[in-house]
Amino acid sequence: MAMTIIESQIIAWLLILFRVGAFIAFLPPLNGQGMPATVKIGLAISLVAVIAPQHSVQIAISSAGDFSSAGAWLHLAWLTIRETALGAGLAWIFSLCFVPVRVAGAWVAQEMGLTMAGLASPMDQQSSNVVSQVLEAIAVLMFFVMDLHHIMFWMIGRSFVVRPAASGWEMPSWETVLWSVTQSVDQGFVIIGPVGVLLFVVSLTVLVTMRTAPQFNFMSYGMTMRLVAGIGGLILFFPDICGAVQGLLLFVGQEAT
Repeated sequence: MAMTIIESQIIAWLLILFRVGAFIAFLPPLNGQGMPATVKIGLAISLVAVIAPQHSVQIAISSAGDFSSAGAWLHLAWLTIRETALGAGLAWIFSLCFVPVRVAGAWVAQEMGLTMAGLASPMDQQSSNVVSQVLEAIAVLMFFVMDLHHIMFWMIGRSFVVRPAASGWEMPSWETVLWSVTQSVDQGFVIIGPVGVLLFVVSLTVLVTMRTAPQFNFMSYGMTMRLVAGIGGLILFFPDICGAVQGLLLFVGQEAT
């Protein structure tokens, strides 16, 4: 039995809702514990109300023949899973812009000896440390100040043009995914590079001093020196760190557009 226009439109709106809803649900900082579920639902519905009128007709036309067969419900279940996975994948790729900040904070906190007590991350439900929390908070503020959330909304709308909901499309290559992951880790060391060099010099100095003066206790004096050097380095190179985070976010915005 052929589907009516209203039924095709409803299915098209639902497919759009699954992709947008998964994107909002898995996208940091919206997936944190501090974001109410009603805000996520309202944001997803608002985006669907803007995106669906532009693409629902095309989706309904392209999928009308697929849902007229006997296995229509099975095909609909497959499209639902595919749209949800695509929305979550887009959110994961976009969240890589915050991974370098977390890598930078975790590396400095480890060198300063601040990883003994874990804290709740504001980005997700994973454990974090005080340095990562400060850097992540700065990155989130810069994310909204630089209007990257508008690029984020534009990207999810553009995805329905590049990869329509009820049509076939190619998956991203493994080279692209691996490059994105490795690039995010490398950018973390670039952000915190000056502080890392300073802590390396301090650690090397402490180790040389321990060899020449055995009475110099590393746990008593060395940890204190590394902590003081780390705090001083973060304060001294704070403008450079913010500039590196800004450059990273600008690069992400350019790649998304």
